[in-house]
Amino acid sequence: MREWEDPKTFAVNKRLPHANRIFFLDHKTLNDYNYQSLNGEWDFKYLPNHNTYQQEFYRQNFSSSDWDQITVPSNWQLEGYDKPHYTNVNYPFPVDPPKVPSENPAGLYRRKFYLNSELEAEQNLIRFEGVDSAFYLWLNGEYVGYSQGSRLAAEFDLSEYLNYGGENILAVKVIKWSDGSYLEDQDMWWLSGIFRDVYLYSQSFFQIEDFKIESEFKRNEELGVLNCQFQVLSYQEYIPEGTKIEINLYDLGLKLVEEKIELSEIKKQRLNNFKTDLEITEPKAWSAENPYLYQLEVKLQDSQGEEIQTIRQKVAFRTVEIKDAQLLVNGKPVMIRGVNRHDFDPELGRAVTKEQMEEDVLLMKKHNINAVRTAHYPNHPYFYELCDKYGLYVMAETDIECHGLEPVGRWDELADSEDWRAAFLDRMERMVEHYKNHPSIIIWSLGNESGFGDNHRSMAQLCRRLDPTRPIHYEGDQKQEVVDIIGPMYPTIEKTAELAQRKEKPVILCEYAHAMGNGPGELKEYWDVFYKYPSAQGGFIWDWLDQGIAVKNSAGETCYTYGGDFGNIPNDKNFNINGLVFPDRSPSPGLTEYKYVMAPFKITDFNFKDAKVKIENQFDFIDSSYFRLEWEVKTAGLVIESGSQNFELKAGAEKEFKVEELNLSDLERIIEEKAREIEVNLPAESYLNFRIVLASNQSWAAAGHEITFKQFKLPFIFDRLYHPEQSQLENKELFLKESDQYLKIAGSNFSIYFDKGNGQISDYFYRGKSLLEKGPKLSFWRAPIDNDNTDITYNYTNEWKAVGINQLVQRLDEMKVVESEHNFVLIKMYYTIAPAAKDLIIKSEMEYRIYNNGEIKLTTSGEFADQKAHSIPRISLELELNQQLDKIRWFGRGPGESYPDTKRAAYIDLFTKKIEELHTPYVYPQDNGNRSDTKWLELKNRVGAGLEFYNSKAFDFTAHYYSKDDLELAEHDCELPQRDKIYLELIHKNRGVGSTSCGPKRLDKYELELKDFKFQLKFKGIDY
Repeated sequence: MREWEDPKTFAVNKRLPHANRIFFLDHKTLNDYNYQSLNGEWDFKYLPNHNTYQQEFYRQNFSSSDWDQITVPSNWQLEGYDKPHYTNVNYPFPVDPPKVPSENPAGLYRRKFYLNSELEAEQNLIRFEGVDSAFYLWLNGEYVGYSQGSRLAAEFDLSEYLNYGGENILAVKVIKWSDGSYLEDQDMWWLSGIFRDVYLYSQSFFQIEDFKIESEFKRNEELGVLNCQFQVLSYQEYIPEGTKIEINLYDLGLKLVEEKIELSEIKKQRLNNFKTDLEITEPKAWSAENPYLYQLEVKLQDSQGEEIQTIRQKVAFRTVEIKDAQLLVNGKPVMIRGVNRHDFDPELGRAVTKEQMEEDVLLMKKHNINAVRTAHYPNHPYFYELCDKYGLYVMAETDIECHGLEPVGRWDELADSEDWRAAFLDRMERMVEHYKNHPSIIIWSLGNESGFGDNHRSMAQLCRRLDPTRPIHYEGDQKQEVVDIIGPMYPTIEKTAELAQRKEKPVILCEYAHAMGNGPGELKEYWDVFYKYPSAQGGFIWDWLDQGIAVKNSAGETCYTYGGDFGNIPNDKNFNINGLVFPDRSPSPGLTEYKYVMAPFKITDFNFKDAKVKIENQFDFIDSSYFRLEWEVKTAGLVIESGSQNFELKAGAEKEFKVEELNLSDLERIIEEKAREIEVNLPAESYLNFRIVLASNQSWAAAGHEITFKQFKLPFIFDRLYHPEQSQLENKELFLKESDQYLKIAGSNFSIYFDKGNGQISDYFYRGKSLLEKGPKLSFWRAPIDNDNTDITYNYTNEWKAVGINQLVQRLDEMKVVESEHNFVLIKMYYTIAPAAKDLIIKSEMEYRIYNNGEIKLTTSGEFADQKAHSIPRISLELELNQQLDKIRWFGRGPGESYPDTKRAAYIDLFTKKIEELHTPYVYPQDNGNRSDTKWLELKNRVGAGLEFYNSKAFDFTAHYYSKDDLELAEHDCELPQRDKIYLELIHKNRGVGSTSCGPKRLDKYELELKDFKFQLKFKGIDY
């Protein structure tokens, strides 16, 4: 029988789903159930085609001594067998459900284990938490069963097959493709094998087979009620009346409630239902902000009071409902600061370690994320334990996506097929039954991108029967026929507002702000909508992690790969590199931006007259007692004054607070006195900086961890530059010399050479040191970012290339010395800038005013010849500097990168870095590292010689050891060269980044369109 091609056969001898009772955070539970991990080394044989292998490898006397060894859990493609394959939408095989390729690989697994003879009186079970895609199971040569549903647990009863007290031989055959693969097309790597934990556990044959814990509040939350339901079953014999279930509820070790249920007679293999309510006064409610858990202990006892079975479950008082088109938790509307998450590790694939899961949860909490959508399948059970413990709301999504049917025009086919209905329902039932007792789960999801049909209608009915306490989401039900939430993907900001204004149902974006490469931008505008309209309750950014697989290149460097890197066709290239964290879990600039855009405190205003700061608490439940307000006054990077204080603010409230110890009447005098310590070449701007931080250690972060910040520029007279034009040297003349190739201007401590062929500086010597080797050159291009270069919504890169913005050539029309005095020289360059074979023409002028102290004031201007506004990615000046100028300081926004629509995480200050630290390691190379709103910039070598650039009007800059061409030619970050020069770009105007890679077009205010331009910049050599 070909079970792997029969949609009605997805389970043979597999146990019915039930609530988890093995909790990895509870070691007592593991001991109680005689938990035995089967993780580790297994014998393994890879079959390129399982249909051609006839050996009975599961026999006890079969020898696997010549097989390889493989680690369980793992994906065999990352262990040297077969190749990883990434697709976003398309199935990597012919679309002919339920048929799969006849050349169908498989992995054969064998291992030995021993079981204590004392366990013969127990029911002994094996649980596979995740196997992709289908598998057969044998024990001691006997066939045990079959399973599909890769990311849903499969449990089998081994009791009758075991050799107690002796050796047992476990054999598993995992098939790569099955009819279940048509339900598992979830925008990720296709990876196979036993990729989650495998373990044994035992329990009495007389047992609590299943249990459900629900909670409610009564008397205005003065009374908390746990509704406890139990299904009791005996597998072996009749159990007379007199047995009991004892239920105890503990709070920090203190018993709050004890309840006993006297059981009636239990007939063999017949489920018996029992229920009771536990009540406590003044319960502490669970929320993502205050994840308060109680310990429930349930004991099944025989008629003599002897303990037969114990279940230890963390429980909480938490309700979910929808009322007045809002999602309520514990009776209050909540804001979803969410993210979609795949189970993935760059070294291990989907065999994610428990330590990695905890790292994810803690990183989310530290970045103000409060919700996770398990996209697009149930995550490892341990992840839900962590969400309960640390406090994350969960949209639990089941293991269904049929996206590959859309390109062939059959998206609804399986969703409407009666032959596939049982498989759809099984995947929904198993998820709900396994995870129903986790308080962190507040929404069930019917899956993702599988069309819509009767099978979804049946799933919704089943879900509500199994659990009527949680709402249902499914984006594919776009008319909200069966779901409770409007959960679109990538709507425009305008559309999001429109949906919320209808006030029909909660609007929670299941995907938005596609975090592919440099971005996402325009987050603030979404969050303005979320807080303006009550029904708009946030959403889940796509997605958490770049799914790059780590490989080593010839130099031993780690490179992260994406679709097509293993030669597979079809593939979707780097579309799986779209996370808020890089593959190694280091935060991207997008995650930092997200943290501050949706921070749950908003510092909204500062009253300069009364020294009062206005703060809004946008938490849904907790007050400000967990937090402190810190402040400092800084002038040009120097701390002038600072302080810290508590503040009292209830959830949802806004209030002004007097800033203690901040004396504004004396502040200007204090700044003026201390400002004498400031280096004379810095802009003397003063800022009042506020931070809200944790006041004490929490489970997820230490005291002092920053939640948000806000800067206010002080209105003092120090907003000036210490570079007046009158700084020329007394009695020092300039010398001008021309040859056929160069124009040289020299002073007492510098010399500048202009190339008469292109008008650019070819060398700038300051006190004998060569600093500037080429430039400045006017540029209108940036290396495309993913959000420029997509065909899903709109391809800006193609638009720019069509008119030749990327291939502009400069022609020097004229170069002339306009004025030459003893203390300055004025030189003008006139250019025509145009691409080959196009009619786009730009006329520009560059004016150099060179002073006898080596300072250059450069004024750049120009216009498009047709006098029409043109879309461009940026306008800038490109320079090539001596590679030794590797220490960089700037006064502007930092410390990380920022662009016009991603500035919330950056603040004005004085920053110091090395050139290589300005690089952002996007897996797919693209423009990166931009620093915004800069007024002073310095690059020096190790002995203090270098260049500084400055202007009263702010500019952006990038500085790298590679060029724009290098960025465009490289396909992986590890391929970027380190050249023997620094490529500095001084940027007059930048375009925003947006999230067009899988989202709407960029907002008009972040576009860059112009027909003329003029800007100024000064620079000079330094030698401290």
